[in-house]
Amino acid sequence: MTTHRLLDIREYRVRLPEPLFPYRAKDDIEVCRVGDCHGAGWLAVAELPADFFCSDFEHRNPLNMPGPFYGAETDTCQTGVAEAPNNVLMDERGQEFVFKQPEVAAELRDVLSAALCECFNGYGADGDRHWTLALIREWWATRFDLLKRADAMADEAEVRRWRQMLAGDAEEYLRAYAFFVEEGKVPTDSDRLPDLLAERW
Repeated sequence: MTTHRLLDIREYRVRLPEPLFPYRAKDDIEVCRVGDCHGAGWLAVAELPADFFCSDFEHRNPLNMPGPFYGAETDTCQTGVAEAPNNVLMDERGQEFVFKQPEVAAELRDVLSAALCECFNGYGADGDRHWTLALIREWWATRFDLLKRADAMADEAEVRRWRQMLAGDAEEYLRAYAFFVEEGKVPTDSDRLPDLLAERW
């Protein structure tokens, strides 16, 4: 059993509206867990059409929370914030970033919708292939600098939530995610999670 707030995108399937364009609303995107999907047309996130995701991890926005999804070079239209308010914010330059990775199917759908609405194809979904324990530790070590940037942003509910995560709430998630990228599975309550500050487990 696990109580970690970690969503493994490999365990989910997506069904898109037909036709996909003109795009109407995120409620038309269906998401379900593998085994619960009935009928045809279900795709893994990795199988979604090129309209959704780039593969540009090297140029990801440094504000992105480690995880499968990230914003790289996005537009400045604020569509991602509107589509995924629990997961996406904009930095000072108007670039979108994933401040919180999806934890439930509805948030996964919202992030997919944010990516679809992003006209520069600036979202990636291949973070699981690139993040390592060392990179996660490096990112966590920058959290105080990120907090300063968050303090300079508007005092909105989502920004306050991001600040709270950077102040420490995200540590449990990041330890579980570090285990996931190192071991290839979501940890259970009996698994030993890596320390984000230590050199060793």
